Amino acid sequence: MKKIKIVHIQLLPILSGVQNVMLKILGSLELDKYDIYVISRPNGPLVEKVSEMEFTHIPLRSLHRRISLFDLAAFFQLIRIFRKYKFDIVHTHSSKPGFLGRISARLAGVPYIIHTVHGYPFHDYQNKITFHFYRLMEKFAAKFCDKVIFVNNYDRKEAIATMLVPSSKAVTIHNGIELPRYTKKIDLHKSELIIGSILRFWEQKNIINTIKMAIEVCRQNRNLKFVFVGDGELYPAAKKLVEMSGMSNKILLPGWVQDPAEWLMKFDVFLLYSRWEGLPLSILEAMSYGLPIIASDIKGNNELVNAETGLLVPINNLDRLTEVLLTITNDKEKLIEWGRNSRKVIKDKFTLSEFSDKYKKVYLRED
Repeated sequence: MKKIKIVHIQLLPILSGVQNVMLKILGSLELDKYDIYVISRPNGPLVEKVSEMEFTHIPLRSLHRRISLFDLAAFFQLIRIFRKYKFDIVHTHSSKPGFLGRISARLAGVPYIIHTVHGYPFHDYQNKITFHFYRLMEKFAAKFCDKVIFVNNYDRKEAIATMLVPSSKAVTIHNGIELPRYTKKIDLHKSELIIGSILRFWEQKNIINTIKMAIEVCRQNRNLKFVFVGDGELYPAAKKLVEMSGMSNKILLPGWVQDPAEWLMKFDVFLLYSRWEGLPLSILEAMSYGLPIIASDIKGNNELVNAETGLLVPINNLDRLTEVLLTITNDKEKLIEWGRNSRKVIKDKFTLSEFSDKYKKVYLRED
């Protein structure tokens, strides 16, 4: 039986949420049925992981994050790659690879093209010209693929309602997570609580404002400690902010880690106050370990978190977030209940097996 030749396209060779979602998809595919390739910029932990999983990596140096003349070179290189390898399926992720990849794949004659929207590139924090430019790009690129997969229901419904994507092409597949054997249990007699987050240090995650809030909370409540795990372009600014506040012993920035499990088992509460999201893998992972969640009330987050699993706080309301965290130690029994419910939600609705099965059906055109 001939193997299905499939390639996924990413931009950055890092192991952030989008890349990890892709690896979960590819890791579920049978190697005797699929011949698996990944295209991204060269060098980095993603490339190492792809090699470890025995997939083929194709480097594309001309693929850059910012819009530039390099995009034209990347576009024609992608056409050459697609024609050379004769893939059965091209699956793109995120905005830049999604735009260049879908169009070049169609022009190269790829028979089946899929794009996953991990949150659209246009959002409320852009000026109107940028917002509408990205929106037009997404609408145009949608014409060149067969399926557009959304990680939350809000984006799918909005895309159909605003005619970005025809309903016949739009599918929701929520991210899934493997349920770990162990769960975090809060010690009712421990005076200190650790509020933790695992995130990329950049604008989307609202990290600078979150750390400013954490500094203020620690000044008022000495029984709280914060840990922000991750790195990114705003890491130096975040580190400087903590050091200048004199709170380095209360607000820890350990940097990027390959396996977040060790930190998740140390956290008592998980915090993610991001500005926009698709369906954050970090919250799913935290919930799978039985952690209560404090998150911004935005699309994606509010499909995971509710009154049974934690608290949603309006975005841009740091006073409310500060108030919530200052009083979080008042009812530890409630935190335990939220954590227990979080794990149950993952078990019931966001399993890795259901996530994998849905993608396989899309690949086999059974959806």
